[in-house]
Amino acid sequence: MPTYEFICKSCRHHFEVFTSISKKGEIICPECQNRQLQESYGAVHIGGNLSNPGAGSGSCTNGNCSTCGSHCNH
Repeated sequence: MPTYEFICKSCRHHFEVFTSISKKGEIICPECQNRQLQESYGAVHIGGNLSNPGAGSGSCTNGNCSTCGSHCNH
């Protein structure tokens, strides 16, 4: 299942939800319970696998990883 990013149109809370595409319409803001959400398109992860999520993504620069937020061996 993919992770979706949303911004609440009422309270402007930014949050992520791990859900199926068929359930996207059922998501509510965890802060104010509003259903009027705007989908936010942030960084997209491409490549990798379950044992090494950043493999093939080219996300590391000088040992700093934008995928996991720390030093890694991707």
